[in-house]
Amino acid sequence: MVHVIFSDIDGTLINSAFQVTERTKIAIKKAVQNGMVFVPVSARMPEAIEPIIASIGIDSPIISYNGALIQDRDHQVIASLTMQTELALAVCGFVQSGYPDIAWNIYSYHEWYAMDRQHEWIVREEKIVGLDAKESNLTALGQLDGVHKVLLMGDPEQISSLEKELKKNFPELSIAQSAPYFIEIMAAGIEKGQAVRTFAAYLGVPLAETIAFGDNFNDLDMLKTVGKGFVMGNGPLAVQEAIGYVTDDHDHDGIAKVLERYLWEKSCFGR
Repeated sequence: MVHVIFSDIDGTLINSAFQVTERTKIAIKKAVQNGMVFVPVSARMPEAIEPIIASIGIDSPIISYNGALIQDRDHQVIASLTMQTELALAVCGFVQSGYPDIAWNIYSYHEWYAMDRQHEWIVREEKIVGLDAKESNLTALGQLDGVHKVLLMGDPEQISSLEKELKKNFPELSIAQSAPYFIEIMAAGIEKGQAVRTFAAYLGVPLAETIAFGDNFNDLDMLKTVGKGFVMGNGPLAVQEAIGYVTDDHDHDGIAKVLERYLWEKSCFGR
């Protein structure tokens, strides 16, 4: 039986219009009504996840910042793994001096700080997540009580070379190009798979009784950790081949079709 459903958000739970389809909403609500726990797992901050869950019409635990912050459905913190503020500021200072066109963003718990809210990439991100950043400078952020994520945004050519330099200069951090125009930086060891383990242990649910949905390389460890992982049809072929189970894409109710088929048309998941 399935007790917990984990799902990536961008490219998975939401479609190309950044919305959850009606069929997927119905399927998830029915799963929750049948006693299952639905858990979004995303690099987004909690406040950028909550409206999506609200649009489905459920209450949900939240795994944000790729697992650096885990909260229960009452928003109480289950686990929080941050990098030192000084280290996060050093990264942003390195970027600011060597790559002035790249926009830096710092996330700490429920706050999003950005270097310039007029920067085209930050304007774009605000529109996508439906939130406003707080414009700041590095000096003013020195008193933060830890940083969950640094997000760098900019031209893909610059992002590619910057990623290599950052990995060379800051080997103690987890640094990954999550999109052609994004670099996400977190404390070492932060990954979705570990977050799934932590949450399942918190509930006392065996991993064999969990499933997950994802669409990209940063979802691989999560998809391999759960009892059964499904790759969206819009995911890269290499990810699909690595997992083996593929559903329809995020524009064609890929999540809903799995839930409808396996969670209530059959008495036992995977039968």
